[in-house]
Amino acid sequence: MKIRTLTIAALSAVVALGLAGCASNPTVNDEAANGQQVQSADAQQTDASTDQAAAPARTPEEELADPADLTIADYGWFPAENGMVDFAVEVQNSNATMEAVAPVIHAVAKDADGNVLFEKDVDVPSVLPDSTYYFSMVTGDNSGMKLAGQEAPQPETMEFTIETPDDAWQQTDVTIGDIYTIEDAGISDTDFGAKEFTGTVTASEEVEGSESSRVDVILFDGDGNIEGGYFKIVDTTPGQAVDYDVYAMGAPDFASYQVYASPWMDEA
Repeated sequence: MKIRTLTIAALSAVVALGLAGCASNPTVNDEAANGQQVQSADAQQTDASTDQAAAPARTPEEELADPADLTIADYGWFPAENGMVDFAVEVQNSNATMEAVAPVIHAVAKDADGNVLFEKDVDVPSVLPDSTYYFSMVTGDNSGMKLAGQEAPQPETMEFTIETPDDAWQQTDVTIGDIYTIEDAGISDTDFGAKEFTGTVTASEEVEGSESSRVDVILFDGDGNIEGGYFKIVDTTPGQAVDYDVYAMGAPDFASYQVYASPWMDEA
């Protein structure tokens, strides 16, 4: 059984200005696709903004001096082949003015006895202020097993933390809450055993440093918890709909899915 350990990491300083909104607009579709129900945006919208509104507002100068930590609000994972792990995280940035430019996720895999199988750092794309992002990624270490011709042990538990280096914060006046429009076309089964998620994504404008967008398909269980996810990078031109096709090989059982889009920094 997966153990969910929700953790927060340490961050620090740099700059200011205002912004609001969610990092990506998820697809909204209440029709079933191949037996899998697509959750509504309301069902999956996180309450980062609500939490922030409940607390006294911080000034840009206060955020510049001490940006609030990014948080991992939820995550899910499943073992892939040869010791690798597919995982997906929900990352929240509650700052109103500070962008986390170069966050890093630290992943720790342990066996049933609590022994560490591997520890890995995974670079994360930039996270804009007052936003919730969903990232699906792969991590693991199977190099020794490959050389020995052995099967890599599968983790019993995974733990994830996220932090942003002190010098990797910056101010921004970009609001991306309304940038992305996603039209979900549903799921189909491929001849090679994968599930294919298709649709279109439209970016209303281009975020500085990015001519591409990330499309993440996040899988949820019946209680709305993340099971895992898959992603694809697509070239986007402002105002033009672009097709996406995200392939999910070896996907875990899931009750619903949601499609999110966010800027992909081309130098990443």
